[in-house]
Amino acid sequence: MRANASSATPQSAAGQLAYFAGHQSLVALEAVILLVWAVVSIPFVAALGQILRPKSPTFAMAATMLSAAGILLLGFAIFAHVGALLSIVAAGGPPNAADAIYQAAIWGNLSFYLTDPGLMTWGLGQLLFGWLAWKSRVLPNWVSIVGTIGGIAGLLTLAVYQTAALALVQLASFAVWGFATGILLLRRRGG
Repeated sequence: MRANASSATPQSAAGQLAYFAGHQSLVALEAVILLVWAVVSIPFVAALGQILRPKSPTFAMAATMLSAAGILLLGFAIFAHVGALLSIVAAGGPPNAADAIYQAAIWGNLSFYLTDPGLMTWGLGQLLFGWLAWKSRVLPNWVSIVGTIGGIAGLLTLAVYQTAALALVQLASFAVWGFATGILLLRRRGG
């Protein structure tokens, strides 16, 4: 479905181009923050794999590798989408204004296909971490359930095309895991 050049809603291709054109520095900063988050998340995932290793070293390694690879794939996919739209804006006005909107529409739709492999790979890693944490005595079972929900959401991202709902569930789950694990480990270290 082609985007209408007169539609300028934020989700439309024309709206995205207008937003990127008006906020180039902010969008570039957001992309850098995303990549920093992806890189900083890898040590957490590696530490989580070590903490949950006693239940199954093989599955802990698999969960670590899948989660790390998925996070990096997701970071690259989002960065590629942002880079493509910033490149369209930076190239200037095309001979036919509809060409830029058409290209932005392609990248907008392609972004879901670019992010889904990362989300799904990461989701499988989260699902394995959830299983490893269940009755592990390292993390409470509610943290395991949150991780399992995030993992399932990640695995199903391709089934629910063109919506970020499951990705947001997965990201929220990961954030809860990060904060809960950090607080629990700090309490144990302090106690």
